[in-house]
Amino acid sequence: MPRGQARARPAARRRPPPRHQLTLDEALARLGVPGVTSKAMFGGRCYYVDEKPFSFVLGEALALRVSPQQLAAACERGDGQVFHPGGGDFVMREYLELSAQALADEEKIDTYVQASTRFMGGQEAPQEGLNWEDLRQGREGLYKKRT
Repeated sequence: MPRGQARARPAARRRPPPRHQLTLDEALARLGVPGVTSKAMFGGRCYYVDEKPFSFVLGEALALRVSPQQLAAACERGDGQVFHPGGGDFVMREYLELSAQALADEEKIDTYVQASTRFMGGQEAPQEGLNWEDLRQGREGLYKKRT
């Protein structure tokens, strides 16, 4: 190569988008959810509502952050499982990875996407039966010294 001439860089290969990125984008469009942004993360995409992460689209997985009650109920119904990104020991226990059966049902996808965006956007109704005094007493119990 002649002196002073720059080497040609090989063209960067772009990763294909995660499999269910379009699925999530279409659900968000159908629901008209405002304030949603996304950015590349961990080889997939992370979606945010009001700057709070609510979904990961990674490889073959579409995972949504839902309340603990919704997560347990969805797992019982067979609509998904707790999200294990990469399949290793790491678990994102707040996220529901939708099953193939749920991903084939547009209505279920919309239901879970709406539940996730509402939960993360603070629109979900608070749990009944708990008030501020219950929470305060519980916290004080944690910090009392045992004698």
